[in-house]
Amino acid sequence: MLKISAIQRGAFERAALADFEARMLAHLKRFSPRHLRIVGDPELRELIVVGHERAEQYGLVSERSKRIYIELMLMFGSGFDDDPQHVWAVEPLRAGDGEYVRVDRLRDAAWGHLDRTAGDDLDAAGRSQPGRAAAQVQRFAQPERAQSDEAGLDLRARLVALLRQVFPARCADIGEPALVRTVEQALAKARSFALTSERGQALFVGLAVMFGADFHRDPQFAWAGRALAEVGSANERARIEALLRGATGCLDRFWAEGE
Repeated sequence: MLKISAIQRGAFERAALADFEARMLAHLKRFSPRHLRIVGDPELRELIVVGHERAEQYGLVSERSKRIYIELMLMFGSGFDDDPQHVWAVEPLRAGDGEYVRVDRLRDAAWGHLDRTAGDDLDAAGRSQPGRAAAQVQRFAQPERAQSDEAGLDLRARLVALLRQVFPARCADIGEPALVRTVEQALAKARSFALTSERGQALFVGLAVMFGADFHRDPQFAWAGRALAEVGSANERARIEALLRGATGCLDRFWAEGE
């Protein structure tokens, strides 16, 4: 009987993964050409590898299931599966039904969420507005204010209110409990990056909502990782400005018309 050694099996698995990466890379470029304005092949390949592994953790093992999962990472951020604002993903990913039933429910839930929240990105005539997303980021980059423990507690409530103003459809769709959890989690992460000012924490919350809770380590948004990696070697104001420049530049390129 022919036996395959562990080394041979590993070689086959690596070759299969490389083939999958190549097919997915070509697919993602067709699926969302706008992303090519903000990421290159190395970042997309990293996203594919991460998505391949995370999909399998949920029992999504077919190529079609992994493709759908990676598409959603591109649309909602690499950590959408554990992001409190994406409550629609919880049930399909963790249900006990078969793989194909769950991935179809996941896809339908995602597109349903997009349909219900599309108004946040459009003008009154239903058209996308270049510069609108970058202007939304600026809403969270307000001038610094002195912050005490009491003011820090109040910051959460004020950010929840601001999110309702900037993203009314999204906030209505996810509901109050998920909205509060989203803000609380983002504030905790902001503090872990030594963002202690109100301006720094508010901006981090806004970016977490716009780019996904894991935007700081998402392969799509390398500018965020670079800005936040400067802890200890640059002051907070410099890191905030680097985050702001990276986010607005990314959004301007993504939404630019006529390219």
